[in-house]
Amino acid sequence: MDPDEEQSPAPGEEPDDDRPGRPWLPPDDRLWRHPSEVRVNPASSPPAETAGTLRVWVRRVELRIWFLGLVAGVVGALVCTVVLLATGAVGTQPTVLTERPTATVAVTPTATGSASSATAVLPQVEPSVVGLSVNGAQGVETGSGIIVSTTDQYCYVLTDSALFQEAGPNSQVQVVSNSGQQKAGYLVGTDPSAGIAVVRVVFLPLSSQSTVDLGSVANTETGEEVYSVGSPFMAGSSNGSYFAEGYMIDTSSYLQPVNGAADAMFSMLVADISVDTSAYGGALVDAAGDVIGITNPVTGPLVRTGLTYVTPIDTAMADVTYMIKYGKAEPHPWFGVLQANDISGAGLPHVTTSGVVQVDTVASGSPAAKAGIADSDIIVSMGGKGTSSVGELISWMADAKPGQVVSVDWLANGKLRESDITLGDQPASASPS
Repeated sequence: MDPDEEQSPAPGEEPDDDRPGRPWLPPDDRLWRHPSEVRVNPASSPPAETAGTLRVWVRRVELRIWFLGLVAGVVGALVCTVVLLATGAVGTQPTVLTERPTATVAVTPTATGSASSATAVLPQVEPSVVGLSVNGAQGVETGSGIIVSTTDQYCYVLTDSALFQEAGPNSQVQVVSNSGQQKAGYLVGTDPSAGIAVVRVVFLPLSSQSTVDLGSVANTETGEEVYSVGSPFMAGSSNGSYFAEGYMIDTSSYLQPVNGAADAMFSMLVADISVDTSAYGGALVDAAGDVIGITNPVTGPLVRTGLTYVTPIDTAMADVTYMIKYGKAEPHPWFGVLQANDISGAGLPHVTTSGVVQVDTVASGSPAAKAGIADSDIIVSMGGKGTSSVGELISWMADAKPGQVVSVDWLANGKLRESDITLGDQPASASPS
């Protein structure tokens, strides 16, 4: 036996710890080292064969670590993507902040309107809407109206004058409220040039009747959503709809008298909306629920399918106040612009508003024509106030009086002109210059 080789203990003999045992393996061939070996030769290099094996082993470990890192990165990216998609953070359009233009921008309207606006508007206006039946020479005419005033025990209803065109001033009128009350009404007066009539009726208790919220056409915009609201009782008799949606068009129109009528219709606004015959005389309402006009059943060369002519509420209410007091229509001031529309004021000289009114047609011999205003000229201001829209011009004229002197600024071929113009009395009809 080699003296350096450790002898195994005999069977049944305990191992002797004092006896020299088998020599230790070289440090590089063991899994551990004694601290003294590390201190004695810390910088010793392993044999070439052992070092090569060690480098291979380290390289394999590095590859495994790199591979595990790659797999973890891919898995993390997939989990992050799934979370972002689930929360909606991916696939949405970014919010872009833009500066609002100062010039008037053409609006592309939708004929369907806004369901939320319609839902809010109808209950707000409907309680003030009534139905009317008029016995005339040609039979019974039916339509709608709105309660605009309550004085003493009376409700005053604004409706269209066409209901009384054939019936006459002493015709029998039946008025039905939104709650179903039916009462006899009395015709206070009509104004065919504005397309309106006023009827007086007693509904008890008076406190149960509400009046509509009145707006102004001065605030209307091209493409603005509007709603026509008529009486559901009248719609039931005609199998029509008492509610319709549409939008405003930026024009003011003059309608010549037709079918033997004595009066033309002045300063009528135009709405792209289809109104049932039972709803004529009812309210045209903006998205805020404010009445901006009365719908009219007109005929003539300017009538188009799907278009409805509207008496501006500013003109109508000036008539109502005068009719209640005097029983007849108030004389209207006469300027002489028959047709006009809105245009942008951007880039125009001497214009400080976003929009202005372009004249399409001037009446022959009118105050406007005598001052030199011609077709295609642009009205910049009246009475020292800018006229940024047709609605604003109409609203201003509703408060004016015949004989009133007003300063007018307008552009003719790009040059600013100014004149003091005396307003006249509106004629029964007019002819283009």
